[in-house]
Amino acid sequence: MASSWAAARALVTCRLSFATAIPTRRLGRLSRPRPGIPENSVKLRAELDDGGRWSVGGGIVYASGQYARGDEDNHDRHGRVPGYAVADVDSRWQLDTDWQLFASISNLFDRRYQNFAALGTNVFTGPNRSFGPAVGLDPEPTQFRGIGAPRAVWVGLRYSWMSRFR
Repeated sequence: MASSWAAARALVTCRLSFATAIPTRRLGRLSRPRPGIPENSVKLRAELDDGGRWSVGGGIVYASGQYARGDEDNHDRHGRVPGYAVADVDSRWQLDTDWQLFASISNLFDRRYQNFAALGTNVFTGPNRSFGPAVGLDPEPTQFRGIGAPRAVWVGLRYSWMSRFR
């Protein structure tokens, strides 16, 4: 069999608008980016196959910055969650019709990034991040961020009994 390669891509641009029944709340222009949704995201992938037994591939995922959930007017003092890009690689080797050896690395360069944020209230404002002043609390508005997955390495052996029924 001859070797082959394949490539795939996806580009998503998100622009939304909405109306509100609360006229006193400042929501900004309708063309502003919506919270929790990156305005642009791109996924690229390429794969090389030697014709049946071995393949290797990789991809890149990019997401532009986004505003925190709850920040509909895009004016939170903590700013936006920065954009990020991560790379992944994988390989498969078909040992025979039933057995396959595989390996993959997610977040190849161990990029530290955040992919989500929400506005909330932090009540742990006391010494050593305990409850606020003398447990009378002293809540402080803040932005909670979700961190992206660190590098992960997977190696395995896969068995498929479905080849018996072909």
